[in-house]
Amino acid sequence: MDMKKGLLLGSVLGGAAAYLAFRALDAEKEAEIRNRIIESAEDAKDRAVDYAFYAADALADAREMVSDKVTDYKDSLSDTSTKVNDKLTDLKDDLSQLQDYLNTTPVPKDQLADEEKADESDDITVDMDDAFSPQNNGDDPVVPPHADHQK
Repeated sequence: MDMKKGLLLGSVLGGAAAYLAFRALDAEKEAEIRNRIIESAEDAKDRAVDYAFYAADALADAREMVSDKVTDYKDSLSDTSTKVNDKLTDLKDDLSQLQDYLNTTPVPKDQLADEEKADESDDITVDMDDAFSPQNNGDDPVVPPHADHQK
């Protein structure tokens, strides 16, 4: 708290001393000092306006740069999208041509027979009446005779 009081007291005393020194000058010197102060204030104001214009120009340049970048990215994205759509269209055309080719190509008869065989069951079924009927002449219907196996 002492520092704040000292700063305030120094400012007040310094201001009072400057005012008394200013009033002690003759009229011509007072006018000269006033003109210097006014000129300094106008120079500071002009500089502030110039800096404000510089800041506005810099902001406009930044906005323009960002706008250009966004436009570039949009164009790039549009080009990429167009290329992808073209590739997809080409792929669809190729698939359509392949499908048309496969639909118009005749299937060989052997392949149809193979497909019909594939549909059949691979399971072995034994009919009990056929296996044990008197027509078999005593041969074992389940195990076929070998060349070296004779009854």
